[in-house]
Amino acid sequence: MLQGHDIVCFSNDWRQARVDRHHIMEILARHNRILWINSIGLRRPMASRSDLGKAFRKLAWFLRGMERVRENIWVVSPLALPFHGHRTADRINRALLVLQLRLHMRRLGFRRPILWTFLPNVAGVVGRLGEKLSLYSLTDDFPEFTGVDREGIARQERELMERCDLTVASAQRLAEKKRLPGKNIPVVPHGVQFSHFARALSMGRKDWPADIRDVPHPIVGFFGEISDWIDTAAMAGIARARPDWSLVLLGRLAPEAGEMDGLLGLPNVHWLGQKDFQTLPAYCAAFDAALIPMKVNELTLSVNPLKLREYLAAGVPVVSAPLPEVKQYSDAIRLASTVEEYVREIGSLLKLDRRALSPRLSARVAGEGWEARVEELSGLIEGRLAVKVRVG
Repeated sequence: MLQGHDIVCFSNDWRQARVDRHHIMEILARHNRILWINSIGLRRPMASRSDLGKAFRKLAWFLRGMERVRENIWVVSPLALPFHGHRTADRINRALLVLQLRLHMRRLGFRRPILWTFLPNVAGVVGRLGEKLSLYSLTDDFPEFTGVDREGIARQERELMERCDLTVASAQRLAEKKRLPGKNIPVVPHGVQFSHFARALSMGRKDWPADIRDVPHPIVGFFGEISDWIDTAAMAGIARARPDWSLVLLGRLAPEAGEMDGLLGLPNVHWLGQKDFQTLPAYCAAFDAALIPMKVNELTLSVNPLKLREYLAAGVPVVSAPLPEVKQYSDAIRLASTVEEYVREIGSLLKLDRRALSPRLSARVAGEGWEARVEELSGLIEGRLAVKVRVG
């Protein structure tokens, strides 16, 4: 595993829901120092309550300055002009970003860092921080997100990949779609914090959080951001078809999800809000089955859902949309494309003996912990660094 390096990490905001880069950087922080750069955004903000709230939060982060959030992890939220896609604003933002980062790096004594980005719009920074290596972790098909400048983001991403020493994808289709001539993209799938979620196997009703303890069973659960890539119509269809089941939803309601009354207004649908990562195993312990109800489109075809391994590690039977990365687990989960198929597969899972099934489901992902994934990533980085040293 990497040791003794300084890493400048470009990512989504540290305080947002815990995802792959949180796990990766926290593991690396055991033996390296991390400067985490909150995102300057991928799209132009609108005059909406959500975007205004986000702008105020980013301003508050900036005014707070550099903050140490973990041992060996510091977070900064850089100041940027909110006019993404405007050439003049982009040039100013690049200059501002480089200046701010150099100041923070100087304060921390960072020299010759590894530049590691999970975002596609930082090509202008590559080569300007004195980095020893640049790495792009490709985890989403960013031009397919709602509200972004599709052509602009695609252009920035291509430029980033051309400049970076190494690009690593989390899904095979993503690697194939984004591959540039002469540039190989290794695939390192997402992992799971296995021991954390496997705690659900030994939890009983007394361990369930209070807000789910009295929800009628069977409980069909979901956790994650509810945005426009989630098939809320299918979830509403499931709830209508089986009013004797309870659908429990945990997570943020994104503005892109649109009107939600058709789902949340149903009497057997319970939205409990966004939950802390530490509490998710206890909620999983209360689930009788879990859903990955994504729409199948150009965005989601390249997705490698984190929650798949998390549900399985917790021993929860899963019904998922037929996404390419999910199909690799068809021996452990059920696939569904229509409301009728979801209802049939969930009903079939609910008839199984959970005491016998759950340990088998959990064991299916026992070897896919984040530590193993970080070892894979470290090996790729060390190999590329060795090549750079040899060629000078």
